[in-house]
Amino acid sequence: MAHTQNPPIERLVFFSDAAVAIALTLLILPLMDSVQESSAEGLDASAYLQQNGTGLIGFALSFLLIARFWRSHHRLFARIQDEVPGLFGVNMAWLAMIVLMPVATAIIFSLPEGTTEYVIYIGTMLGASLCMVAMTWMLHRHPEAWADGQQVSAESVRAGAVTAALLLAALVVSLLVPGAGFWSLLLLLATRPLQLGLDRLRTHRGQAGAA
Repeated sequence: MAHTQNPPIERLVFFSDAAVAIALTLLILPLMDSVQESSAEGLDASAYLQQNGTGLIGFALSFLLIARFWRSHHRLFARIQDEVPGLFGVNMAWLAMIVLMPVATAIIFSLPEGTTEYVIYIGTMLGASLCMVAMTWMLHRHPEAWADGQQVSAESVRAGAVTAALLLAALVVSLLVPGAGFWSLLLLLATRPLQLGLDRLRTHRGQAGAA
């Protein structure tokens, strides 16, 4: 495959990886502060866990979600050798959502529960997901940027769109269903089954059209 005049993708990937690593590290800082506060109050480990259980759950949840976003980003950019116009800006928007996650986590797990907190927390994830869909779509439209033997398929675009749609549904459920809260994020478990269902439907339609 012929190389383009666009910049190689490596530096953008390295920069993105470093920013994600920093975001993951920032997640732990509020817990470090809470350990010092608990020590000053004379609390033991058991009392600390009881007092900060919510924060620990928030750390674990956000860590897993950021790791999932990074994994999707890594898999996408592993298929690319060159940047395409506009990719840098969308990637920076994606990074903005990722580095905002520690702030959103601190807000929702430290402040009184309310709709604004869920809008910030789930909305940040939705923003990151939409940026991933946009980057996948852009790269799908530029096969000249693909690495040798690689491709960014239409199925990849649809898979990202499914995740974004489920996050939007989770946000709506968290706002409209009393007590749903974080349980609305369980909708993400439907990502893979929904993707498989859409793939089967598309295959069935293709076969019916060819008949």
